[in-house]
Amino acid sequence: MSPPNLPLVASHHPTTFLERGVAVPFTTPMLFGARARPADRGGIELIIPNPAGGRGSYILPWSAIHDLCQPTVHDTRLYQGIAERHGVTPTLIRVAALAVAAQGLAGREAADAAAIARRDEIRDRLTTNFLLMVAAIRQIDPTGIIDQGEVIARHPALQQRAKYSLEQIAPHLGRSSEAVFGELEQLAGVLTPIGLDQQIPPARVPRLLAAIARFHTEAMQWAQDNPDDSGEQASAAAKIAGVTITCAQITLAEARASTKSISELLKEWITAPESVTRRLARSEWLVDGWEQICVLWAWATTTAARRAALVELSSMVPILPKEVTTWMSQKVDTEMLRKVPKIVRANIDWQTGMYFERVRRNEHLRALAA
Repeated sequence: MSPPNLPLVASHHPTTFLERGVAVPFTTPMLFGARARPADRGGIELIIPNPAGGRGSYILPWSAIHDLCQPTVHDTRLYQGIAERHGVTPTLIRVAALAVAAQGLAGREAADAAAIARRDEIRDRLTTNFLLMVAAIRQIDPTGIIDQGEVIARHPALQQRAKYSLEQIAPHLGRSSEAVFGELEQLAGVLTPIGLDQQIPPARVPRLLAAIARFHTEAMQWAQDNPDDSGEQASAAAKIAGVTITCAQITLAEARASTKSISELLKEWITAPESVTRRLARSEWLVDGWEQICVLWAWATTTAARRAALVELSSMVPILPKEVTTWMSQKVDTEMLRKVPKIVRANIDWQTGMYFERVRRNEHLRALAA
């Protein structure tokens, strides 16, 4: 099959994270690494990396995808699930992706991984909610001394103490104590991806940050050991990974610092919940898309496989939008991060004999990144 006869849009530096789009775990070879974002005229459009590995991307509505490739049933259902939701965020796309994977449309391995991921998220939400209640007791209740054994055992009495503590601030928030307790639970849902300090096991974003850090270390070592094109690719990817880690750690710490005053956080949440949600989700936006990169790199265990992975992931590395500079208290050189070298690869993805093998591989990576 020959390359698609569609216009490539010149590379550009997105201003906002929403303009950059959210990574979608498609399994179709030519859609691997694609991102979704709201279209100017409504609906959703996809940003698809140049499958030849060079500069430029395809920016298409789903209705034009068949001009580019034949999507798998999984990908068609996934797009439909995304389109049914209001808005495009990492959380919403993750929810849609887990729902579709759970149906077995990306294979049994991905379905099993989705079930495990859902259980983990329920566990993380319960843990975050519990730790928020403990924080409320300690901050609001004058007699809020808590025995560490109660925390470890998650003693049922702590929930009643948390409700009592919230009763003390409810009048100042213009809410009933029951409503304030409900607001705290909603905040726990927003905080679930990042978790709280000392949370065990760590929440999803900190876990992903650890994976990015491993990739950063190994890519830097590869660059040092391979002074060729692959080393240049590895160095550029590692450089972006390093800045991403720094920015994500800063925004993660700032989000968690908001819980140092539960009453102020609740007041802000009641007044402007969307603003609070966006601020608390910054680290999640920063690490978006790195799951696929990390699992692709970890999956490639031989020298030849890692060279091929570097070519593939070079078009997937998430460039930091200019918006990140408004999030940071320190300067971030986003222009430097634009300079990611591209290496044109052979068109193996377009060869019929490679298609189903690549779909199976992508389904396996889909399971690893759940």
